[in-house]
Amino acid sequence: MYLKQNEKYQKKDSKKMAVFVTPFASKQEGMKDLLVLLGKKKEAKEIEREYQRRKLLGPWVRGIEKIAEQLQDNFIDRLVEVTSYYCERSLLKGIREFSQALREQNFLVGAVTSDPQFMMDVVKEDAKLDFAYGTELEFKSKIATGKVLKKLDRYDKAELIKRKAQEFNIPKQNIITIGESSIVHLPAAKKSNVFIGFDPRKETLSEIARTIVTDRNLRKIFFGK
Repeated sequence: MYLKQNEKYQKKDSKKMAVFVTPFASKQEGMKDLLVLLGKKKEAKEIEREYQRRKLLGPWVRGIEKIAEQLQDNFIDRLVEVTSYYCERSLLKGIREFSQALREQNFLVGAVTSDPQFMMDVVKEDAKLDFAYGTELEFKSKIATGKVLKKLDRYDKAELIKRKAQEFNIPKQNIITIGESSIVHLPAAKKSNVFIGFDPRKETLSEIARTIVTDRNLRKIFFGK
């Protein structure tokens, strides 16, 4: 299911891949910021507090279920509208330009997060990514039911990266993941040759680009020289 998106920017001859596991410049996951924008700041803070307490122990499945419950009875159009507003202000600055530069170097560029798929659809379009995967929530008659159809936890994200690489025959040594330095991204990092960790609230993609250009090993992966 996840590998059948309409990936209009993809090139079948891509032999390298870069995956964002943190597309937002935020203190917490985008889906919690979305709750705040929907007037549920208290609920978002409670979920974030519990998540921080549990994240070292492994995936907290109940967390995304709680998010889904808080989104219940919202029309999909409303959720997409609020997500678009959020992306205008919180997408990593320069991610579209950065993605374009990577594609010019024959990279397949995408994002994989636990945020709802409708959020990732907006991210994919705004950032001009080749693919973007998130947690599938249930909608009936375009209204959120409060249920999760298909979760995407830290291990699911890692498996998606692996499957995507297999689909395009991309060797592990040519895979790079980019995101916040966090234990939750360790499984995804293990599916790549290089994990570029940064603080999305303090560092920018321009700084990452400078690191790539100045680091000999990274430069070889990105530019082949």
